[in-house]
Amino acid sequence: MLPFQRSLLAVLMLAAGVSAHATFRCDTQGKVTYSDVACDGSLAVPATDLRTPATIKAEQDNALRQAAADKLRLQRLEAARNKLEHAERKERLHASAVASAQRRKCETLAQRRKWADEDAASASGRRIEKTSRKARRVAEQYVLECPS
Repeated sequence: MLPFQRSLLAVLMLAAGVSAHATFRCDTQGKVTYSDVACDGSLAVPATDLRTPATIKAEQDNALRQAAADKLRLQRLEAARNKLEHAERKERLHASAVASAQRRKCETLAQRRKWADEDAASASGRRIEKTSRKARRVAEQYVLECPS
């Protein structure tokens, strides 16, 4: 090996050893410095990172914009989910109210049917036909309104 090649190899090996250390970027009052010692609020920059500070700043800005867009998308999804849950809850309450009203109506018709049957059973003379017809009509109404 030639002496020149040996010295070049030695310089390359030395350079490879230096790049293994962390490099810190310090931004103090608008002045950017690089050091092997961390400073307050410093950004560790790998020695193999050949990006310029402007490129790093642009990438950070892009990451912040993406995070803001993701947050907005998440808020919209949550709003849509809340709206859907509200509509489903409202629909369940309405269905419950309708079922409750139907149940009350059927209970009332059942009571009227019972009374009409009692009146027909206790009727005498000319009232038998009238009370029987009334009992039959109430029973038909109950069957139509409360099929179960």
